[in-house]
Amino acid sequence: MYHDVEPAARERKYKHFYVLARDLDWQMGSLKKAGYTPISFRTLADFYKGITKLPTKPIVLTFDDGYKNVIELAHPIMESYRFHYTVFVVTGKMGGCNDWVLAEGYETSPLMDWDDIAAIQVSGLADIQPHTVTHRPLTDLTRQEMDDELRRSKDTVEKMTGSEADTICYPWGKYNSDVLLAAKSAGFKLGVTTDFGRVRADDDLLKLPRISIHHVPPLSFDYGVASMNYWWKIRSRVDKRPPQSA
Repeated sequence: MYHDVEPAARERKYKHFYVLARDLDWQMGSLKKAGYTPISFRTLADFYKGITKLPTKPIVLTFDDGYKNVIELAHPIMESYRFHYTVFVVTGKMGGCNDWVLAEGYETSPLMDWDDIAAIQVSGLADIQPHTVTHRPLTDLTRQEMDDELRRSKDTVEKMTGSEADTICYPWGKYNSDVLLAAKSAGFKLGVTTDFGRVRADDDLLKLPRISIHHVPPLSFDYGVASMNYWWKIRSRVDKRPPQSA
């Protein structure tokens, strides 16, 4: 799970919002050398249906919110490795900014518009999926508002991209049983959270975990060596979620 991609380090308080472009390049190169193959959520869903097999080391790469730096900095990197990736866009904010962070005391960042989306789609590498219309926490909404956020964002993405929108990204990672029911009712086959973990055979496809990747200095007291911290997250950090059957 990535968000913004920046050319230079920002203030420390923004560390969970972004990665540096040079670090993203190193991370993608490291995944390639280690034999990982990026796949789409559609491929993952087909695997669960028994339609297709997965490569030896599958990984799904996601960018939340649809920041302008995805087309400016991230896409050229992904294209250089021929890596598939998914961008979750906030359909009511396209061409604007992530104004939902203002209440948290952060400065806003620009978001891609639909022309940018069309440009990255040409490569065949970028899969565009919805992140609702306004980025409001779905758990704070009425069922009618929830349905509107889910259905309208799905319809807009399908209209503007010409591709199926089958995966929803829950704003702020917030979901509950009502949100899951609404997502299923809206026609979504998969949903992604901010819960830490690797996808397991018994996972509910509407509440898939992810591994958050954010800015880590090359060497720090908080995270140690950046490269080692990255691989610890990918390979070694313990997934503490209980099994779905529990």
